[in-house]
Order: sequence, then C-alpha cells, then structure tokens
Amino acid sequence: MTHQTIDLYFKLNAALRLAEHAAAATTHEGYGGLPPVPALVWAKSGGTFLMSNGRPHPQEIPDLFAHGWGPERDHLLTDTPVGGSDFGHMIPLTDTVTLEDGREPTFLEWLRESKDGGARWFVLSVDREGFDMGVDSEDPAA
Repeated sequence: MTHQTIDLYFKLNAALRLAEHAAAATTHEGYGGLPPVPALVWAKSGGTFLMSNGRPHPQEIPDLFAHGWGPERDHLLTDTPVGGSDFGHMIPLTDTVTLEDGREPTFLEWLRESKDGGARWFVLSVDREGFDMGVDSEDPAA
C-alpha cells in the first residue's frame, strides 16, 4: 500500500551549503524542462537527495541524501509518494516562500534565516500532488 505522505529530512547546514554553491556558481544545469537558474535539485536515483545545479560541482560538496533514504533503501521509495522512477526537480533559489507572518523571502534567504533561527533540518513533505517545504529543529524519528 502506498503511503499518503512522506517527510524527507535533510541536514539544513548541508542543504544551505549546496544552495550557497548554486548561488555562487556561474553556470547552472536545468532539470525538468526548467531553465538553468541557480537552484537546489531534489532528485531520486539510488535514494533521494538534494544537490546543487551549479557547475562545476566540486567533490568536496557531496549530494545530500535524505535521512534514512540512501541508496540501500532506494527500492523502498517505490511504495511512497516519491515513487520508483528517477527524476530531478529544481527548487530555484529566487522562488519566494510565504511565511506565517506574511513575509516572502526568497528560498535562499529563508534557508539562511531558518538556520540562524536554530532550525537543524530542511524538510520536504511529499504527497501524490507534489511537496511542501518546511524546517524542523527536532531530529527525525528513527
């Protein structure tokens, strides 16, 4: 049976490092038919992970696997809303995020503010319709 929603936890410090790399890069790769703008890419291929679309991609900045969803558990993603097919979905750094207080920082600004505010995790809540983004300070359930 397919789960209705899955929360994917990524270490916020590492996600921000990837985003900063994408922001500083002079060349970018496009995914999913979107133009090559600075972005984080949420991907599924041998697990599910985030990566920078900035090029060149230095080896000292590895892709960031979701907590508990590395290559060894790839086959289990088929039974979740993430699914079994490989993909790359861009999250442009200049997209805005609407906050509860009505502010609309860019995605990159929101990641920075969240880290400065004590958040430890960047969370993608995925369902069959798409995903929502959030942050959390608590460790994900094992």
